[in-house]
Amino acid sequence: MDKVTKGPDTKDPLNTTQTVESVTNHLSPSNKEIITVTLHGATNLPACKDGSEPWPYVIVKTTSEGAKNQNSKAVTSVTSEPTKAPMWGETVQVEIQAEDAGREDVALKVVDNNKNEELLSYQIPIKYLRVFHPYHFELVEPTETGKADEATAKTQLYATVVRKGSFIPRCIGCNHTALEVFLRGINEPLVNNSSPMVVIARVVPNWREFKVSQMNQDPASLGLPITPLSFPIPSVINFDVPQVTQNGCPQLSKSGGSPELPLWNQSFLFQGRDGATNFSEDTALVLEYYPLTSMKAGESWTLSKPLGVSVLPLKSHLYHEMLTGKGLNGLRVEKLPITDTKLKTITGEAPTVDLSFQLLSSERPENFLTPNNSKVLPILHPQILDEKLSSNRESRSKATVSPRMNSSTSTCQEEEEEPRRPLMSHETEINNYRRAMETMAEDILLLRKQASVLKAENRLLRSHLTQEEMEEEQDIADQTQTLGSMQQKLLLSELDMKKLKGKVQHLQNELIRKNDREKELLLWYQAQQPQAALLKRHQDKLRKVTALEETVRHQEKVIEKMERVLEDKLQERNAPPPNRLPGKPSRGFHLLGTSPGPTGENLPADQYTALLAENSRLRAELDKSRHRSAPNIQQQQALPDHLDDTSDKFNLLAKLERAQSRILSLERQLEDSARRWGREKQNLVTRLQEQEHGLAHPSDSTVTDLPNPSTNAKDHREASEPDPLMPSSETKFIKPSNSQQT
Repeated sequence: MDKVTKGPDTKDPLNTTQTVESVTNHLSPSNKEIITVTLHGATNLPACKDGSEPWPYVIVKTTSEGAKNQNSKAVTSVTSEPTKAPMWGETVQVEIQAEDAGREDVALKVVDNNKNEELLSYQIPIKYLRVFHPYHFELVEPTETGKADEATAKTQLYATVVRKGSFIPRCIGCNHTALEVFLRGINEPLVNNSSPMVVIARVVPNWREFKVSQMNQDPASLGLPITPLSFPIPSVINFDVPQVTQNGCPQLSKSGGSPELPLWNQSFLFQGRDGATNFSEDTALVLEYYPLTSMKAGESWTLSKPLGVSVLPLKSHLYHEMLTGKGLNGLRVEKLPITDTKLKTITGEAPTVDLSFQLLSSERPENFLTPNNSKVLPILHPQILDEKLSSNRESRSKATVSPRMNSSTSTCQEEEEEPRRPLMSHETEINNYRRAMETMAEDILLLRKQASVLKAENRLLRSHLTQEEMEEEQDIADQTQTLGSMQQKLLLSELDMKKLKGKVQHLQNELIRKNDREKELLLWYQAQQPQAALLKRHQDKLRKVTALEETVRHQEKVIEKMERVLEDKLQERNAPPPNRLPGKPSRGFHLLGTSPGPTGENLPADQYTALLAENSRLRAELDKSRHRSAPNIQQQQALPDHLDDTSDKFNLLAKLERAQSRILSLERQLEDSARRWGREKQNLVTRLQEQEHGLAHPSDSTVTDLPNPSTNAKDHREASEPDPLMPSSETKFIKPSNSQQT
């Protein structure tokens, strides 16, 4: 067996197993159950994720512990070196509540020690396990369809699982609940044994038939029968146990330790359902000794040919011998021979073993066999075992003859011997009668004792039956109540589901309507885009016309101011000067820049007339431009709403272009007029200043400076200074644009 090196928690597997087995009770605590798992070994373990060889150990825990992420104490040791075919031979156990056995599973996980990586995982339902029955499983790794390679498909884990309850169930018609066998070890050292040994113990109902089955190479009678268990969902049929089996229910011991002197100190418990408590002429306890060899990769874990066999007949007379002891109802057998073996002791003889066995009558026995209390049992030597059984059988057959048979037999013998001997005396007859009465009285007392025992057992069975019926009724009531509550919850959940479905349908309809509305809005928006662009263009043109009207109004104000200035100047000229000196020209004459003469006074009137005519012409043009611009504005405002025909649109657009060109021409004329009026005003101011300073021009110069329509274009090119009397805003509107200057 491989040694274990798992850091500070490393334990010797042999010592660990012996300690567990030597102190383990066959029963679990009250209201609890114990699942005992013996890990034998594994074959063809998968490699780690990085391809390295695993260094495995096994963790056993319940599903509730796994759900709560609790650390399990049921952990085996680690192998001495990385391997894909490890051997542990260790026994671990987990404890659960008895009421949780129906919904708990025991999980077996093979983990790599270096990388803490899970290699294999199995879950065995506890509810499928029969109490106190040893299951020897071959667990096959769960694989996904189409993804299992050849090595993974052959991965197997070998384990023995036993479910222990808090009491031993009693079989109907049996006085005892179980037979306990305590195997101590081989008495003398061996000289030709090289490997540790394990023992397979079983109680067979017919030893002769079992021997014939072994000779016929029946797999169920050879070695340890292995039950294959496929995962992830094992079949319930694999956990089925027959009521009667000719090969018994074999149990495997731990390793015996030293090959020279194996020592087990292990107790085996055989229940009444296995037929262990039915003593008969053919029943026997069979112990088979096998070598424990290391496992090989690619091969199944099996026990080879046995090294020897020990047989202890469990005859009916042995049962009576067990009941005669004091205290425990058991016997101790010393030097039970090992037959059909090649093993030799240092003395050259066949080896022998010591064992003890007792009958358990209680469902919750307190005293199990140990190395100490087994020494006080009565000794049954194997050499005189057959003699005692034969003598007991003869004496028991004579003792069981009825008194009437004895009396009749004695009477017949007396009649045959009557001719040869004299008649018996009256005293002898009385003595014979007295002995017969005593025998009958003993038989009656024995029968009464047996009847009282049977009555007690019947009462106990009735109480158990009543308790079971009450538990079943309570379970049925609980199940009915649970079923009603589940049905109510199901109805409520169905109603909630219907409500939710209605809400979902309503929301889906709302979503569809919103989507349709959104599509309509998108289509309407796309249809309105061209009209919106056209409306924006018309609005821009309308703003330009409004700005032009504002400019025209400013120009009108400027013209009115200029008219008022001219009128004021003319009134000053026409008014007679109060203090006019005779040799000096008048103020009005100097203002107009004319020279005295007979024709000089007619010149200002002509100039005034020309100015008035020009002013009237400009007013007429402004009014005309104002009246023309108004229909265009109305037409532009109504344009987006009445454009139905393509030809009408083109006509209106042509009219709009002609109106715009007319507005531009009027703007240019207005600008020219404004410049001309500014230039004339500037000339008048200049002349007034010259007259005030005594700088007068000839008469012909005055005529030359009068405004002439033919010289408007030339004066427009020569004007360079703006009107000083005009505000900054007016001057800004009068200035020509860059395009016009160009």
